[in-house]
Amino acid sequence: MNKASNRAKRLAGMFGAVDPNELAKQAEVEKSDKTTSRPMTTAPTKALQASFASIEEENLRLKAELEKSQTVELDPVTVRASIIQDRLEWTDDDPDFQSLVTSIKEEGQRLPILVRPHPAENGQYQLAYGARRNRACMVLGQKVKAYVQELSDEELVIAQGLENNERKNLSFIEQAVYAVALLEAGFTRKLVAKSVGVASDTTISKMSAIVALVPADIFRLIGPAPKIGRNRWEAFASLADRGAKKSSILEAVRALPESAVWKGADSNKRFELAYRTAEKADKFRTTKSRAEKSRLENEGRSFGTMEQSSNAVKIFLDAKKEPAFAQFVADKMTALIEEFKKGEGKQASK
Repeated sequence: MNKASNRAKRLAGMFGAVDPNELAKQAEVEKSDKTTSRPMTTAPTKALQASFASIEEENLRLKAELEKSQTVELDPVTVRASIIQDRLEWTDDDPDFQSLVTSIKEEGQRLPILVRPHPAENGQYQLAYGARRNRACMVLGQKVKAYVQELSDEELVIAQGLENNERKNLSFIEQAVYAVALLEAGFTRKLVAKSVGVASDTTISKMSAIVALVPADIFRLIGPAPKIGRNRWEAFASLADRGAKKSSILEAVRALPESAVWKGADSNKRFELAYRTAEKADKFRTTKSRAEKSRLENEGRSFGTMEQSSNAVKIFLDAKKEPAFAQFVADKMTALIEEFKKGEGKQASK
């Protein structure tokens, strides 16, 4: 096999022998669904854009040879998950997935998936990209078109990321969760940035911060939320962080799946419901905390105020109006602490 043929097969392997025109059509469809969304703050770097342009040029120049690189048909059952999951979990009744199933049923599978021979299971394959297409073919009871390519872990991750970036089919939060999963698996920040398609380490750090603050079960409850960008997720993460100190905030969000409005909502709507619920719970916590304030009064005399919340008890003594009382309390403070400690010891010995 000559070098040009090898080169063609290698490129086909990384991108599943994708027809650039077909890929562009699908990208336009997905873009049209996001016209009302907040602009994504994670944009490909100039170097990554140049890489995409070069890949597209290679596809066009070698199109004739690529078309000769035939895909194979595999039993979807033999295709195992990727080493790193790049999507939040979805179910077969998800509307977007159902649309994909209908499309493949009526028009056939246009874009092949990319797999490699499974490194640990003989006769099985490991997915690089195309999990939903593979699952759709499984649901339909048909073979899945695939290109089988020998790939290292790094090559698999890069191919997975570049395909996602080219089609722009991962939401911000899916990108963030995917980036953190890659970092935790030991991949370098440089490779992670290239795979996720972000501009800098700073963006990776911001993604990591959001994922660290929002519990994983909350991500799964909400779903991909493709119209929700980084700013909104950062605001929600801030509420979730406060929720870590006040469990009622997160408890309120976790109770949402029981509501009828949640069950009928897509993931974008679910994010909004979760955000408003967390915000409301946080405001209730703040209001309640401020309301527990009392004046220290006796027989018409005002000695000060006491403020009590779940985090602190603050006593303010008016040293101008009642200086003798203020000094009396100050002098008694050490004795009060000692008395409290003695009482603790008696309770412990019982």
